[in-house]
Amino acid sequence: MSAGPSHSANMEDEEIVVRRKRKKTGGRILDSSDDEKTSLKSQGRKKRRETLASEKTPRCPLDSSDDEMKTSVKGQRRKKSSEKSNDGEAKQMKKEVVAGKRKAKKRHIVDSAVEKKPPINIHMEEDMAGRRRAKKRNILDSAVEEKKPPIKIQKKEEKKEDQAASGGPSSVQPTGNDSTISNTILQRLRFHHVLGEGNYGMVMLAQDTVTSQQFAVKIIKKRVLLDDIEEADVMVERRVLQLASGSPFLVHADFAFQTKLFVLFGLEYMSCGDFDQLLRSEGPLKISSARFYAAELVCGIQYLHSRGVIHRDLKPENILVAETGHIKITDFGLALENIFADRKATQYAGTAGYMAPEMLARKGYGAGADWYSFGVIMKKMITGGRDYHPTPIDDTSSGAEDFITQLLQQDPAQRLGANRNTREHQFFQPIDWVKVEALEMTPPRIPSKPSKPQQTEKFHLKTMEVKEARTCRLTSEEQAVFRGFSFVTSKTFGQL
Repeated sequence: MSAGPSHSANMEDEEIVVRRKRKKTGGRILDSSDDEKTSLKSQGRKKRRETLASEKTPRCPLDSSDDEMKTSVKGQRRKKSSEKSNDGEAKQMKKEVVAGKRKAKKRHIVDSAVEKKPPINIHMEEDMAGRRRAKKRNILDSAVEEKKPPIKIQKKEEKKEDQAASGGPSSVQPTGNDSTISNTILQRLRFHHVLGEGNYGMVMLAQDTVTSQQFAVKIIKKRVLLDDIEEADVMVERRVLQLASGSPFLVHADFAFQTKLFVLFGLEYMSCGDFDQLLRSEGPLKISSARFYAAELVCGIQYLHSRGVIHRDLKPENILVAETGHIKITDFGLALENIFADRKATQYAGTAGYMAPEMLARKGYGAGADWYSFGVIMKKMITGGRDYHPTPIDDTSSGAEDFITQLLQQDPAQRLGANRNTREHQFFQPIDWVKVEALEMTPPRIPSKPSKPQQTEKFHLKTMEVKEARTCRLTSEEQAVFRGFSFVTSKTFGQL
């Protein structure tokens, strides 16, 4: 009875072991081969644990084989390290040697410079320098003997070449090159103040420091002339101003010269203002006074027309009064040349209120346009007004009313001056034209002399030139338009 329970217990224990094995093997029943495999695996695990334990535990110092191996490896490492350090020390020593050589070389150069030791080829250089000095002395000695400094000659030639680009010497009166004229005039002139300004430039009062003669210097920008006037007309004013010297009733130029960007006219100075100022101060003139001024204007206008020149801008502002009381026509900036006989011009030019009807209508016109402007001036002299109204001018037999009526004819073919000589009109019957042209008639009014300017200052044309050059450039073709511009009369600055 007692054996039964123990047997059943053993059975149960065996069954529990089998279940556990099945659980580990995924439900398979292990056979003997599996037991062997399990035994082998456990043995392998045991060996690995022993190996790990041996590595973790310190080895015995008597184990000399491992120590010798480690010592050998460490010796090799120390050897390699010592070799590397030796190589590094060798490289460092090499660098120090090179740096030392460089410092020594530098010290040698500095020392040689301080000691001023001559280089090897110093004798050759000294020989060449001596030759240069000797050659320079020969040049200077020859220049002193001939009294012609080569440096100044070279500068003068450079100025000639520079001036040739902006215009050559005058073809009308060969008085020297432009450079000489420009330098001489600017050295002798002292500028006082601005006399007036217009669309084309300014007019300044200047005085010759040698002769004390005064001039009204008209300064015009070349660019303005090129932009506003046809190329063929740029030189007209210069030619007319020279031409005007043949009449005492026209303002003429004593000199003219140019720079790269400006042209300058030296005009005779009329010190008592213009005719418009005279009319404002005097009011309507007496017939006798108006006749005197009209006669001098007729002489000036007829002189221009006889040379084929029409003024086109006659007005009281362009008539100047001299200290002697005589008057002169000025400002030929709008003048035209070669207007003879039936030849006509078509350009629109002049001042409103003084322009002829044919010019306003943009029709062809000739010298009759100037006579119409003269008629408007006559109307203003006698009546004080420019606009023509057919009302009696005076109650005498002077013929002033008919004179003005004939000058203001709408048809240029019927206008006095174009169809008949103005001098032959009844208005000029008391006039002795020989005395008029000889300036022998007494002016009706002698103006008071203006006060002379007390302060003078040097006019810096170069400053104007530099300022203008910032915005203006002229081509060689444009400069060629002004070729032959400069001239000077011998009575003004002598033969330059």
